[in-house]
Amino acid sequence: MTQPVCRHPEADRSAAILERIADTLHLPVDAFFPDERAPGETVAQAADLVTAFMAIETVAARRTCLAFVRAMARP
Repeated sequence: MTQPVCRHPEADRSAAILERIADTLHLPVDAFFPDERAPGETVAQAADLVTAFMAIETVAARRTCLAFVRAMARP
């Protein structure tokens, strides 16, 4: 178990508890923070997206997929 980086006792305690939970579940602590991407995860997801897109057989379905992705990308 690594030492917490925080300097506040309550934060140190919280970090230690989170690390114990992660160890018990055999997960990295990062698994509790899904919005923080691991390096390379975005590239892997993009490759997955391209592979799935290429498997779509019809032009109409590919257009629908592309429209959906573009709509999801808008803020």
